[in-house]
Amino acid sequence: MEKKRTETGAKAYQRTDAEWRIKPYSDWHRTLSKDLLMVDVDFIEWRYKDGELVPVGVMEVTRVDAGRKVNQHYLDAIIQRYELRDLQALAARHVATALRTKAYIILFREDCSEFWVYNLTNRRGWWHLNPTQMQEFLQRLQ
Repeated sequence: MEKKRTETGAKAYQRTDAEWRIKPYSDWHRTLSKDLLMVDVDFIEWRYKDGELVPVGVMEVTRVDAGRKVNQHYLDAIIQRYELRDLQALAARHVATALRTKAYIILFREDCSEFWVYNLTNRRGWWHLNPTQMQEFLQRLQ
């Protein structure tokens, strides 16, 4: 994967995708009151419509490692994690509602050879897609 490059004066700073820049803040936030929750949304998919930038999907993204078998038990465990343990599903649905769009879980094989899509808004799926089908899915979002 290509490194991101940001110019700062005469020197260039390079960062790999593995760097988690907000980790110190996230760790600190966990020490606060249990009444304060920090739940992130991985991506908001956007499109230009009539010259305006509009949201078309709220995405929660997770990865399956190479060689790992994806079966219904594995997919159910992902939903349980998003719905019960991490509260990400609730947060994603709230954000999607506020943006007048839908929320999805995207599971991808680490080499991007396979994708599974779950509709968090309607609580249904999983659709198993190849890269071409995934690109078509993303392009159809409105």
